[in-house]
Amino acid sequence: MSALEGEWHRVSGPDDVADGSVRAARVGSRTLALCRVGGRYAAIDGVCPHMGGPLGEGMIENGRLVCPWHGREYDPLTGACDGYDESVAAYPVDVRADGVYVRLGTGKS
Repeated sequence: MSALEGEWHRVSGPDDVADGSVRAARVGSRTLALCRVGGRYAAIDGVCPHMGGPLGEGMIENGRLVCPWHGREYDPLTGACDGYDESVAAYPVDVRADGVYVRLGTGKS
């Protein structure tokens, strides 16, 4: 386990991500896709396993995170990709007064 895993990391301010949007967030060398859907924050691995597309540059459509390269759709809360075996890890998120935090090393794949 790396020094970053198992720890909470601040990835944005409490209101930096508009509802229905996504943005890339960095923790060490890892890129995450930080999403806000229906008022809930979620964090998943930021690289699409299909062809390496940057999920943090995708968009939210009908509650799904759409990869900007090939349109694969991911559940931003679970990382599941319906119809494919290529899900991505999802990480716990904690919204605090000073920002949004993500805990690495506990992702569900």
